[in-house]
Amino acid sequence: MSKCDCNKPHKPFFNKEDFYGNRPYQNAGICDICHEDTELSPIEEAAFCPPIGEPRLLTLMAPVVFDESGLNLCRVVEFDELLDACKGPTSRTTDLMFDGLTANDLINASHLQLQVVDIDFNFVCPKSGRYSEIRPAKYNPNLSRITLKDIDVTLAVKVINADCKVCKEGMLTLRYLPSEHCPGHDETTNPGSVTFDLYTPYGLTFAAENPAGCNKLVPTINYIGYVAGDICQGHCECAEPGPNHQFKVFEPNNSLAQGVSAQALAKVIGADDEYMAVGLTLYFKVVYFVQYKFDHKGLCVPPKFTALDASDASDCLAFVEGDLLEQSILPLNVCVPPKSFGPPPPKPCKPC
Repeated sequence: MSKCDCNKPHKPFFNKEDFYGNRPYQNAGICDICHEDTELSPIEEAAFCPPIGEPRLLTLMAPVVFDESGLNLCRVVEFDELLDACKGPTSRTTDLMFDGLTANDLINASHLQLQVVDIDFNFVCPKSGRYSEIRPAKYNPNLSRITLKDIDVTLAVKVINADCKVCKEGMLTLRYLPSEHCPGHDETTNPGSVTFDLYTPYGLTFAAENPAGCNKLVPTINYIGYVAGDICQGHCECAEPGPNHQFKVFEPNNSLAQGVSAQALAKVIGADDEYMAVGLTLYFKVVYFVQYKFDHKGLCVPPKFTALDASDASDCLAFVEGDLLEQSILPLNVCVPPKSFGPPPPKPCKPC
């Protein structure tokens, strides 16, 4: 039977360095800065004083790029072949104009500014025998062989006149890497498919091939675009009814996910009265969220706009012209009153 050391003082924490190299306090909740011989302030009572001090190193869960590569594509677009999706029902989903953009706007523009907002890489729910695939590379399971076919690129178009003013805005969806007999195909600049390998040691991102069916999951690529969630939820009276405005559903894509992600840039390479050539740069990145240690030096405070022609002075005006509110509670920090709580009340006097 072991001897019980009941008379020794109890120590909830070991008095040695922890994982971060700090020597924590021996009793939880005791801090020389916060806990003096006076009563606790409301800020201290709200548990802004953690039981241990500020470590030299903090942990950060960050997206890390394990592999990356890119490629350029270029296709020629014939203005007469572009279809205005708002003029009538159509079964086509590519080489379309919508949101008020017309072929005359493209022809008469002095400059065109393009922004890639969405890419359908054609992995899920294939409607034909041509669809993109991701398979393990031969004799190397840590490599993924990606084959892209029939990808649909949606562009936000700004029409700029000779005075460098934006005179029209609209949307355009073009197909890249098409089949041999489709518009825009070129064996050199816009072939029928491209294949490349990426290092994917922790796996891929999957999506449901047919959510209404057996829910088969297939590997896919996450495009980091600029489509947010729906503005109108439920019954929305701002949307025009009818099948003419429901040819495509854009899913939100403005977030980063693990697996293979892509970004893209587009540029008009050349144009005349009948054709324009649109160049597309695709960046592919293998991203995984990994936890690292870092030495922090405080929070970043963003710059603040300043109001012009301020006249009467008041508390509201002083606040508007003052510093920005900030979340000044650092991880594992000891008793730093945040600005969003205001000044702490005065502490009572110590008894004689």
